Amino acid sequence: YSDAYGQLDADQPNPYNQFSNPKDRIFKQDDPVYMERKKVALKESFQRLERVPKLIKGKESENLKSLLTLQLYTMRANMEYVTAKGTPFYRSEDQTTPAWKKVNALFDDLGDLGAYNREKVWPKATESYQKAMTKLGEWKDLVQF
Repeated sequence: YSDAYGQLDADQPNPYNQFSNPKDRIFKQDDPVYMERKKVALKESFQRLERVPKLIKGKESENLKSLLTLQLYTMRANMEYVTAKGTPFYRSEDQTTPAWKKVNALFDDLGDLGAYNREKVWPKATESYQKAMTKLGEWKDLVQF
């Protein structure tokens, strides 16, 4: 027979929690290394985002789609991490703050960019890109990036 409760750490304050006591667990959600990793990844995403005007000008629809779906796919999660200042379940998910609203609006514009790219409506794609970049700058100011 096995006793599920016998496997718990002796100092775990919650008898129904299979994880270690928070005071000496390995994962520390507020460790600065995690925030730094997200910021490095975001800088890479922002550099790639700067290639969009060239792709629009060259009407390179597939390359633009690739850019929006590959590297920039992780950009949203990284921006949310920086906006909320932490890991999911350990952070504020209050999306009524100005920074959260800016992130969501930015990704609305990037979504529009993808849609206009798919339909090959280049002037609207350019407009969506410019709106997104404006919001990106505003977001950086809001979170002191």
